[in-house]
Amino acid sequence: MFDDAPIDQAVEGIVNGIFFNQGHVCCAGSRLLVQESIADEVISALQRRLATLRLGDPLDKNTDIGAINSAAQLARIRELVDSGDTEGVTRWSPPCELPSRGFWFPPTIFTGVSPANRIAREEIFGPGAVRPHLPHAGRSGREANNTPYGLSAGIWTEKGSRILWMASQLRAGVVWANTFNRFDPASPFGGYKESGFGREGGRHGLEAYLA
Repeated sequence: MFDDAPIDQAVEGIVNGIFFNQGHVCCAGSRLLVQESIADEVISALQRRLATLRLGDPLDKNTDIGAINSAAQLARIRELVDSGDTEGVTRWSPPCELPSRGFWFPPTIFTGVSPANRIAREEIFGPGAVRPHLPHAGRSGREANNTPYGLSAGIWTEKGSRILWMASQLRAGVVWANTFNRFDPASPFGGYKESGFGREGGRHGLEAYLA
């Protein structure tokens, strides 16, 4: 996210990117790289938005965040969070009462994160957004690619030239511009590195079935 990004729109994109379906999404936007000059403003806006999210029965249409899908996955999330605590990462969750039955983890933001921290290198696959420190926007492409995965990415800026410049640097199969988790069946979807190979959707997805 660059300093000219529409912050309110971007915050909604962040929420949709990582807290949708409790973060149990293969292309979840779990790492948030924000230009330093707007970082405090973005985190404050994101905290206000998280305070409005409702946890509860996933069959209730008013629920924003449901339960974690298994005890094993909840234990995995807690293990990664504990590693962040050990490594000095700051975590924040809004005040919320977790249901007594089921497997629950509150929506959480992690700040003060180094790219070397385990929580920045491993996929949490839960309702947690990690913000690694990004002192210089010119290094954002390198930091974004500093992961074994490469399924999706999102760019937030008002400048079309900056979107094209940044997208050309990212090793991700899908790059969204000023949105996240928007799909078109005519567009191919797939990844790089440990996010797999091949494509589904669009002409590229059909080629595997053609002689």
